[in-house]
Amino acid sequence: MNAGIIGRITYKKKVLLLSVVVALLALANILTLVFESGRPGKDSFAWLDSSLHVMADRIELYGAEGGTVLLRKNNVWLFQGGSAEYPVKQGRVEDLLNALSRKETYPKRASSAEARDALAVTEGRASRVIVRGGAGLPLLDLLIGTSDALGREVYLRKAEQNEIHSGEDIFTVYTDAKARYWYDLRLFPANLRVDAVQQAEVTLPETEGNNHKGAFVLRRSGSGWIIPGNEGVTLDNLKVEAWLRSVLEAEADDFGGRALERIDGSILFRLGDGSIRSIQLGPLEEQERYALVSDSSLIYVLGEWTVGRLFRELSHFLKDG
Repeated sequence: MNAGIIGRITYKKKVLLLSVVVALLALANILTLVFESGRPGKDSFAWLDSSLHVMADRIELYGAEGGTVLLRKNNVWLFQGGSAEYPVKQGRVEDLLNALSRKETYPKRASSAEARDALAVTEGRASRVIVRGGAGLPLLDLLIGTSDALGREVYLRKAEQNEIHSGEDIFTVYTDAKARYWYDLRLFPANLRVDAVQQAEVTLPETEGNNHKGAFVLRRSGSGWIIPGNEGVTLDNLKVEAWLRSVLEAEADDFGGRALERIDGSILFRLGDGSIRSIQLGPLEEQERYALVSDSSLIYVLGEWTVGRLFRELSHFLKDG
């Protein structure tokens, strides 16, 4: 190998080494700029005082799925979807408020304008949690920026403050959640018990390739169940009770946006106190159906798998043998 080739290789190595040194110096300069506070302070605090929970009546969340608004009316949280309001899982909202009010260690990382921009804790770039109370009074406006190098922590800043802190990422699960994450899609109240049902009246919906709709009645008799007018048929009481439980605990797949065109099937429960609970089912449309439930003006969306599980044929309840 001649001297010219050796010289060119040496030169390339020098250029590569110099490039690495320049990159490291640039990185060090950026880190100095962003984390200008030097040694982070060990700050332990909660973002929201728990005493303010009772005042909270509106929560605004902004993240990957856009904006979500939760409203509290008559001490019940609701999801605001356009002009409609949908029930939400109350415990899930409380989980969010508790996470905001839990005292944790949030080290201070920076406070400069350059750092706020670099760590994306600025309005318009950050995810955001706004908790309001009273006449729109902001109880908390929390900006959630980028993740750290390991992806385990995020940078956080109160909108009215310059200081940037870091902490475990326990908030983007809420800001990035889809609407269905919040919805309470139960068809019946959780406190409705199986033993309250005294009679079930079922009208089966039409299915593809089968236009014949069947209808039957199951009535509680002592500790078991009978078919009124056909008491000689033996029912499997365990299957009836299991089915009742599955109906009472059923959840829809989503909320619908328009009214039922016609009723294609129904389940009606007569309770011991004389009241009635029912599901009215619309026709099949693209493997799903719209449904109306008693005591609610909302339209629920049920997939065909859910419909098949709820609308059982009479033969399902007959005792084998």
